[in-house]
Amino acid sequence: MGKKLSWDEMIREYPDEWLLIIDYDVDNSGHIVAGVIERHSKNKKEIYNNPIKNKPVAFRYTGESTFSGLRNHACH
Repeated sequence: MGKKLSWDEMIREYPDEWLLIIDYDVDNSGHIVAGVIERHSKNKKEIYNNPIKNKPVAFRYTGESTFSGLRNHACH
C-alpha cells in the first residue's frame, strides 16, 4: 500500500490531476484531508473507469475547477 498523503501533499505531487484515493480521512465537513493515492491521471476517464470494488474510494481533482458544480466524490 502507498504512503498516506495530506491533501496539500497530493496537490503538490499531482498538480492538475484526477486522483482515485483510498484509505482516506475526512474533516467534519466531509472534505478529504488525507489518503492513499491508488491511481492518478490528467485524464479523468482513466480514473473513473474500473474503480475499485468493495472498498471505500474517493475521486478528486487537484486543479482549479472551471465547473461550478460537483468536483469531488467520496463513497463508502
